[in-house]
Amino acid sequence: MRLSSRVMRRSGNSSLTAPFPCAPTKRTLHTSFRRNEQQAPSTSSGSGSSSSGPSKKAPLSITNILIATVTIVVATPYALDLYGTVSGSKPSRSSSSFSSSSSIPGKLEPYTHHPLPLSTSSYYPDPSTASAHKLLQIALPSSPAGSADADLKKKLRIRSIYIKEPSLVIERAYTPLYDTLPGTNSTALIGASKEQKQVLDLIVKRYPDGELGRMLHRARPNPTVPQLEVRGPVDTWSLERDSAEGGGNVPHRIVMVVGGTGVTPAYQLLTNLFGRPNAIPARVGGDVPKIDVLYATPDVQNALLLPQLYALAEANKDKVNITLFAENLPSPSTLTSADMAALGQLTATCPTTSTRSWIPFFNKNSSTNAKLELTSLMGSTKIPVFESRITQQHLEKTLAQQKASERQGERTLVLVCGPDAMVDALAGPKSRDGQTQGRLSGMLGRIGLRQEDVFKL
Repeated sequence: MRLSSRVMRRSGNSSLTAPFPCAPTKRTLHTSFRRNEQQAPSTSSGSGSSSSGPSKKAPLSITNILIATVTIVVATPYALDLYGTVSGSKPSRSSSSFSSSSSIPGKLEPYTHHPLPLSTSSYYPDPSTASAHKLLQIALPSSPAGSADADLKKKLRIRSIYIKEPSLVIERAYTPLYDTLPGTNSTALIGASKEQKQVLDLIVKRYPDGELGRMLHRARPNPTVPQLEVRGPVDTWSLERDSAEGGGNVPHRIVMVVGGTGVTPAYQLLTNLFGRPNAIPARVGGDVPKIDVLYATPDVQNALLLPQLYALAEANKDKVNITLFAENLPSPSTLTSADMAALGQLTATCPTTSTRSWIPFFNKNSSTNAKLELTSLMGSTKIPVFESRITQQHLEKTLAQQKASERQGERTLVLVCGPDAMVDALAGPKSRDGQTQGRLSGMLGRIGLRQEDVFKL
């Protein structure tokens, strides 16, 4: 820009010298240009003025820039289409960053953020008590849904959405509790009301250094005003896409090792297969895999969805098994009000066996026997609670039947989801860019699991 301004000033000054050739301060520029004009033949019949030469250069440069810019804008969507065709992940034309529909509300696309309304927002688990977790409901645009009677492989997937923080232009993935997203095949549709099918249920934790969580906790619900920039759905995991190396067949058993808010993908997978808790029991075929959930949490009050997980285990006793691990675990008589809120209608009791065995784990005592059991007056299921992190001994005990199952042609698949440090300790880190799985290591690698039988969400 400074060079262009300088050129324009020179051309302006030279034009002033034409009527006054005797001006001493302008004579050098005038004669210099006349000399250049005599050496280079003119291509224009109207080039009698000394200002005509330099004044043509700046418009030509600006024109070239404009032509190049328009070419890039027009060609980019076609280039993205070509890349998507070659790579097999073709986005729609409207998903391009140059799309004119990028700000249209009431849409949901995998590659483009669109504003959606926040219907409700309340603290979780007790709406009347402030906590680090909130239950949000985002209103969905009307879109064709899939079928709950679809093939079993279509249900074996976990889908998420991305929410953007507009001022910082950052986004974060969140996994809805129920897959009501466009194209869903979730059994959670069975028995769901029209209102339940038209919202996304999210549990969002507020971290001290988490911009997205703080923004979502501050957001005020208004069903008529689209305010959250959302894109999706995006497959976090699907059997058909991510288990090709394992043959793509439905596994006999899926073990989900999760921590913190990483329990929400496990919960969505459970509801995809078995429906919503306390709803009309869905028809579960014999080929539906058994689901074991090993859930690690710092303490009971930060445990999420315990009553719902219990209800699913109670309704599907031969298919669903839940185990809880808490690093800090009180006795039943010293449970706080926050602990009781997390338990809901469940009761914490001491197990019938009192024999305990302690083993070292990162300089902490870790029990191989459950310290508490979660029960309910309305059911006979018991959820064991260990005062421990998830250790290699716990994994070996859970996966003890795997080798025998493999000899019978039955496959066990392990899905890991949680904080990065937990995932690293269990299965090794993902790649640096987070796009590939990375080499299997950690506890699951030492146990002897194969790379294709472990997936890090």
